[in-house]
Amino acid sequence: MRNPDQARRSRVLASLAGFVVVFGVSAWLITGGIGFHGATPTYSHPATFTPAPTLTPAPTPTPLVCASNGLGLTGAINTCATAAPDKTSTCSVSRNVLDAVLRFAGGNQVIVLYIEINAGFYTGPGKYYFAPWQFRLGRNDLPKAAVLQSTGRFWESVAGVVNVAGNDGRSGNVNAILQASSVGVQASDGQTVVPGPTLSVVGTWTCP
Repeated sequence: MRNPDQARRSRVLASLAGFVVVFGVSAWLITGGIGFHGATPTYSHPATFTPAPTLTPAPTPTPLVCASNGLGLTGAINTCATAAPDKTSTCSVSRNVLDAVLRFAGGNQVIVLYIEINAGFYTGPGKYYFAPWQFRLGRNDLPKAAVLQSTGRFWESVAGVVNVAGNDGRSGNVNAILQASSVGVQASDGQTVVPGPTLSVVGTWTCP
């Protein structure tokens, strides 16, 4: 007959053996036993950031070096124009008004320069600054400059300055920024400027 201590020892050994068998089977199942394979984890790459392309601003037109008696037109037109006075060039200078229509030739075309300083602004030789027009040519308004191409394109001043020189006010220089008008010279006013390209006019002028 087995004593009680031997019986108790046999039961403990049997329990330990059972635990080892269960643990071994569980480990085998987890690590790939009986054909079971866990899904391979997938990893998404972080989104790549592509910087926006750098926009290079359009170069500012280099002012032309023109004859001392001419105009340099840069921007929408790039040419030197020289004075070509004839019967279409006229000037009217009085105590209250300067009204000049001056003909130039350049770039295989005729260019007419208008300078208007009307009553309330013209007081003789000096500097007069341009602003966007209020009314068309011929109307009493702010000082104005304009260019009419032989192609029919009309440009009106939006900024700049005209210097009236000499005791008689019949010569000077101009440095103006102009924008194209959507209508003809007679109807043009501050509401008809077309946004977009500008025309720089720099040079001297003289009444015939």
